[in-house]
Amino acid sequence: MENQNQFDAPERHLDGLDQMFMDAIQRMEKSDIDGAAELFRRILQKEPRLAEPRIELARILLETRQTDEAESEIREAIRILENGGQWLDLLTEAQVQSVSYGLLAEVLRLRAEDDEVVFGDPDRWRAIVEESHAAFRKARELDPENTHAEYWATSFDLDAKAGDETTD
Repeated sequence: MENQNQFDAPERHLDGLDQMFMDAIQRMEKSDIDGAAELFRRILQKEPRLAEPRIELARILLETRQTDEAESEIREAIRILENGGQWLDLLTEAQVQSVSYGLLAEVLRLRAEDDEVVFGDPDRWRAIVEESHAAFRKARELDPENTHAEYWATSFDLDAKAGDETTD
């Protein structure tokens, strides 16, 4: 029996984190954004390999226009998810990845609208826009029911098609 406890011990640090996560979600619903962000950060201090708190923290950071931090969090969440690190099973793996890619696309889209990028190096702007488009398309591919990704991916597709027609 002692050996069994030895094997259980590595996961004990996760005890209560699921409830803390749900508390953070409830705080977001009540517009306590700072409180929710703090809870997500506390979860990640205890276990940095969790994707879902990073996704929600990235969402908060995006909403508060902290795009560099949001991009860092969502890229790490995607890396974790692509390595099989989904923690909660409220959504399918494809749905969680779709949400993550959609959020990355939003972060990049917002960055592409920043004056520094718009009036800076056109190649850098183009690269950000193209990566945003690719992320929306990936989100749509992972979950065809993701209407947000469908809207933006289709919009980008139509813009690209219109551009191709003017060059013919």
